[in-house]
Amino acid sequence: MDEYVKNLNEVLNRLSISLKSTVYDLIDKIATIDNTMFEKEPLKTICSTNLIFIVLTIIWAIIIAISFKYVLNLYSNLAINRIYFYILKCVIVGIISLNSYSICKEIISFNADFTKLLELSLEETIDSKIKYKFIDDNIDSINDLISSKDKLSLNGVKDGIVCFYMISLLILLSLRYVIVISCIIISPIMCILLLVPKLNNYFYTYIKVFIYNLLLQNINIFILYIPISSKNEKSIFLPIIIGSVILIYNVNKKAGSIIYEKKD
Repeated sequence: MDEYVKNLNEVLNRLSISLKSTVYDLIDKIATIDNTMFEKEPLKTICSTNLIFIVLTIIWAIIIAISFKYVLNLYSNLAINRIYFYILKCVIVGIISLNSYSICKEIISFNADFTKLLELSLEETIDSKIKYKFIDDNIDSINDLISSKDKLSLNGVKDGIVCFYMISLLILLSLRYVIVISCIIISPIMCILLLVPKLNNYFYTYIKVFIYNLLLQNINIFILYIPISSKNEKSIFLPIIIGSVILIYNVNKKAGSIIYEKKD
C-alpha cells in the first residue's frame, strides 16, 4: 500500500512540475482583457473600415425594413404618438449600432483601467504582485501536515487538486476570452434586437454575459488577494490557497452558464 501511495504522489508531483512552465504563465497572460485584443485577429480584421461599412449597411437595411413594418402596424391602429416614439427609438438604436465596436472598446478600456487600479491598490497593502504565478511559487513551500510515519502524504493530494483546478481555470479563462470577442463581433446585430419587443430579452442576456465576463477579472483579483495576503499564516495557508483556487474556478464557471439560464 505504501508503494502505491508513493507512486501516486510521485505521478501527481511530476504533473505539477510539468505544468509550472506553461499553465500559470498562460493564465496570467489571458486573465486581464484590455484593448490589445483589438490589435489581434479576428477583431483586427472585423473592425476594419470596409467590413464595418458592409455589415452596418446590412444592419440599416434590416432596421428600415423592421421599422417600416412596425410603423404601418401602428398607423393602422391609429397609434400616432407611438409612431413618433418608435421612429426616435430607431434613430437612437441606429446610432448605437453604428458605434457599437467603439462603445465596446471604451467599456473594455475602462474596465481594464479599473482592474489595474484595483490591482495596484491591493498590491500596496501586501507588498507583492497579484499573479497566478504566486500559486506556483508558493505551493511547494507548504510543509506536509501529516507526519512521515503515516501512509498518505498530503503533497500528492495537494498537487493533484491544484493541477486539476488550474488546468480547468485555464480552459474557462480561454472560453471567457472567446465569449468577449464573440460579444464584440455581434454587438451591432444585438442592438437591433431592441427594436423587436419579443427579442428584447436576448439583448439583455447579451449585456449580462458581456459585462459579467469583463467584471470577472476584478472578482478574480479579490479572491487571489486572499491567499497572497495570508502567505505568512503557515498553519492555515494550505486550506486557504486550495479554497481560493476552487472559488476562482467556480466563479468563472458561472460565466458560461449565464447564457443557458432559463427566463421566468
